[in-house]
Amino acid sequence: MMNPKPATILCVDDEPAALGIRTLLLEAEGYRTVAAESGREALERFQSTAVDLAIIDYWMGGMNGVALAGELKRLAPELPIIILSGYAELPNETLGVAEVWIKKGGYTHDLLKKVKELLHK
Repeated sequence: MMNPKPATILCVDDEPAALGIRTLLLEAEGYRTVAAESGREALERFQSTAVDLAIIDYWMGGMNGVALAGELKRLAPELPIIILSGYAELPNETLGVAEVWIKKGGYTHDLLKKVKELLHK
């Protein structure tokens, strides 16, 4: 029996340590990850790699997470997107661009649960 191909998750965060921890966590769960430290880098990687889901940090220099999510949705309307933030959700800002908004800090279990849910829709 062949194993199904692991889902590929685009992880975007301008903090290298947070990005590294998140990719290790996802890879330990069996996912493939593509990491980017900026919105521009994320768009470049997205155009060259098939991605099943994106996890984007809200607060980044240059293009913020919501702007990046909007651009990804324009390119791939079906792509599930999770936005991570130190803030509780900013009203209306993510409407139409993100399926889930998760507050940073102790969120590992929530994040993995949402990733599974979104990939199995």
